[in-house]
Amino acid sequence: MVPAHAQAPQTGGQGWYSALLSVRLPSHFRVVAGGELNAGTNYSYQQWTGGAGISYQWKHVSRLSHFINIDSDKESRLVVGAGYEYLWTEQEGAATTAEDRVVLTATPRYRPHTRWLLEDRNRVEWRWVDGDYSTRYRNRLTIERDVRVHDFRFSPYVSAEAFYDFSRGSWDEQQYAVGVAWPYRRIFMVQTYYLFQHCTCTPDDVNVFGVTLNLYVRNGL
Repeated sequence: MVPAHAQAPQTGGQGWYSALLSVRLPSHFRVVAGGELNAGTNYSYQQWTGGAGISYQWKHVSRLSHFINIDSDKESRLVVGAGYEYLWTEQEGAATTAEDRVVLTATPRYRPHTRWLLEDRNRVEWRWVDGDYSTRYRNRLTIERDVRVHDFRFSPYVSAEAFYDFSRGSWDEQQYAVGVAWPYRRIFMVQTYYLFQHCTCTPDDVNVFGVTLNLYVRNGL
């Protein structure tokens, strides 16, 4: 049990900072690698994540009906992928943990209108936390809209994600986010967002402000 004076607040604050490098390969494949730092802003918490994966993009959307997204995954009706992640977590009052993850994803996408994009990411994680095995399923729904003001483009979005832990037999975590993607040509895209997380952990609720830098190589669309 954590001593009372060392307990984290019931509502915590974090900053999430990440960078991803995406390289398109022939035959609709893509390799992605990157890292992320999650750092507590009002309590002692740090988590580092590094990983890589490969995905396959199936059946591209017609390019005549909407603004082309520099993220080529969003130009496909279905993307499936697999990867590996390593996480290292340090938190005051808790043991430092190391986690290995093998990840499998499937994300169908649909455009009900030229500027709207709906996606449903399904993700299964096989996890080894300090050697203890568990399996988790995550489902994230996202609604995004493309906006153009003269030559300036951006895409606001909202998302909701639920986590199911098979070892506990329960949905024990939820995340809700609102953000904006800021693309620059076909080179990179910056995502800024606010995310609210509720889970059966400490603290129970977390307010997150995050920034993600996406870099694209061989991104001819």
